[in-house]
Amino acid sequence: MTGTGGGRKKPVFVEYGTAAMRGADRILAAAAILLAAAAPAAWAQQAPPPPVLVVRAAMRDITPQAEFTGRVRAVDRVEIRARVGGILGERRFADGQDVTEGAVLFTIDPAPYEAVTQQRKAAIDAAEATLEVAAAQYERAQELWRTRSIPEATLDQRRGDQRRARADLALARAALREAELNLSYTRITAPMAGQIGPAAISPGNLVGPESGPLAVLVRQDPMHVAFSIGQRQMVEARRQAARGLADVRVRLLLPDGSSYAEAGRLDFGGVQADARTDSVPLRAVFPNPGRMLLDGMGVRVVLELAKPQQALLIPQSALLADQQGSYVFVVEPGNRAAIRRVRTEARRDGTAVVLDGLVAGDVVIAEGQTRIRPGAPVTPRPLSGSGS
Repeated sequence: MTGTGGGRKKPVFVEYGTAAMRGADRILAAAAILLAAAAPAAWAQQAPPPPVLVVRAAMRDITPQAEFTGRVRAVDRVEIRARVGGILGERRFADGQDVTEGAVLFTIDPAPYEAVTQQRKAAIDAAEATLEVAAAQYERAQELWRTRSIPEATLDQRRGDQRRARADLALARAALREAELNLSYTRITAPMAGQIGPAAISPGNLVGPESGPLAVLVRQDPMHVAFSIGQRQMVEARRQAARGLADVRVRLLLPDGSSYAEAGRLDFGGVQADARTDSVPLRAVFPNPGRMLLDGMGVRVVLELAKPQQALLIPQSALLADQQGSYVFVVEPGNRAAIRRVRTEARRDGTAVVLDGLVAGDVVIAEGQTRIRPGAPVTPRPLSGSGS
């Protein structure tokens, strides 16, 4: 700063807000506004529409299928029980062992039944002797009656004695048969070949018909799988399957989600619907050579029509949902995205059958839907492996 006197200069103050300065500020502000307005337009021109992966909805051959919850049931399951009372003898099998038909599983002390059998045999001998005497007396009475040496009443009595002795012999033989049957029941045998479970009662206990099952014997191959199908699904299946059950293939999914190796067949369709659940019981039979299926196991039953049908398919990844239901984005002419409401059925292979809302040839966005909105421009690119 300089001024007069003493060689010092007076300070010079510039007043902000003069006309000159206000004019410069207005110029700078206008330039800034122009630049701010031009920047988004320039950016928009430079940024291309977001890329999306697309496929064309196409008609393809598919095998219609449906899944149901099923339960494995043994074709033959027998509870081994004692048919006579007595002391349970030794067990002739190991738990879980395969047994053949007729194999001895348990024994019951046979001594009391052997004694009864001997008594019945002795009773037969006595009855035969009585019949022999009665027959001889009747024959003699006939001769005496011819000479009128005895009254007719005596002849009738001798005839009755013979018939009574013959009936007593028949009763004795029937009693012997019963005793022999009871004696045979002291050997408890397998009525069929199969796998036997653990013994429920230990040797040495007193058992009888009221004791409950001694063990359970199950035939493991083949096995039944019981499940229920909705009435509506049953009607649709009967319409699609021209030959009924013969047109339907059956597969199983095991509890771990893996597919069971053996194919099955339907062998029974319910004759009436369950009014409580509006379902119809069905049953399939499966080979079980590897004993993979166990009685009582829970499985998933997959029904498939043997003859493929044409259906409109899209990837499941293309499906979106909101409060109004399912929809997809399609690419319309001019590469702009549009919403289409659809009705679909999901499949296990990652595709969905379109029942309504699309036609063959529609370009459907399979990936990248989250970056777009209806009417926005997009850059469609074919999804790898889609053939679009």
